[in-house]
Amino acid sequence: MTARATLPAADRPATVGATRQGGDLRDLPLDVGYLDVGTCVNRYGPPAGVRAALAAADPEALLVHPYGAEDDFVTSYARYLGVDPAHLVPGRGITEFIRTLSIVLPVDRVAVVTPDYTDTIRTFPLHLGPPNGAVDTIETRFQRVLDGMASFPYVMLSNPNNPLGLYIERSLLLHACRTHPDSVLIVDEAFVDFVAGGERLSLVHADVENLVVLRSPNKLFGIAGARTGALWTRNRELLARVRRMKLNWALSYLDATVARAALQERDWAQATRARLLRTAAVMEEMLLERFGMVVAGVPVHYRFVPSEDAAAVHDLFARHGVVVRVFSGDDPGRIAGVRVTAPRDSELDAIEAALA
Repeated sequence: MTARATLPAADRPATVGATRQGGDLRDLPLDVGYLDVGTCVNRYGPPAGVRAALAAADPEALLVHPYGAEDDFVTSYARYLGVDPAHLVPGRGITEFIRTLSIVLPVDRVAVVTPDYTDTIRTFPLHLGPPNGAVDTIETRFQRVLDGMASFPYVMLSNPNNPLGLYIERSLLLHACRTHPDSVLIVDEAFVDFVAGGERLSLVHADVENLVVLRSPNKLFGIAGARTGALWTRNRELLARVRRMKLNWALSYLDATVARAALQERDWAQATRARLLRTAAVMEEMLLERFGMVVAGVPVHYRFVPSEDAAAVHDLFARHGVVVRVFSGDDPGRIAGVRVTAPRDSELDAIEAALA
């Protein structure tokens, strides 16, 4: 999986920001108006309802602690997901739960199916990666899930995968849970909302107890600046352990206000998701023509370009005012390449110009 993307060393600018997480542009020159397609949010967001809610927010509500804010969020999110709120624990995005799980679970007994999300692979060092040089597929990832659950008490993965975009069908993961009832499967569903019909595909509707699902509305609704998320499980023991670690006020008044307004914009979310998926398909063809290799046909709004010289690809885009997310194959749990998020329709020309 090597992209045909190389630049003479003398022609390369110094790579800046290549080691930061997506969306962090602080190392880039301030006098350039960059198009950021390095972070996997919905670039059409936030929806109008969020803007209206912020405009109507009561400043005096900031005078006191956010009593009731997390309860309001849980009620709204449970309604959106169609689940019992008793199975949800609120928190500051999915990242908080990754850290919480590293406290309540034995870190050396949690196996992560890699490649995976930055905080996940940094927090849990036990990785189940593809064999060196192998092309990762849905089938190979699912086999590692089965192998992991047969050997470890906890297995974790992102689904759809970050950064590849590969998606393992819900029925297969439920089969893994039922086949290995003594192992708990932890699934990061940060991007399942971008899959067409994702509302029905989430594992939060499952009837198994050896399953934990991490969810957040932040990416789909373009509100990553508001840190909201939830952990779902029917496992009473694990649920109680996570609740004991929860902060006294898990969410701020503004976090809850933004998230509740966003969750009322379901029609907006479906419409913009469809636009992003169409744009992603067009962008995929552009990337294939330029680099010759892309993880193609995935059901999400981003694409991964494998490259042994990912920094060169990052710089190629940066020279034309476009920021992509670069990954180094030298880092544990990584595969070398870049991830490119679908822009707005009006921004697609900038991608095409950079690739030309």
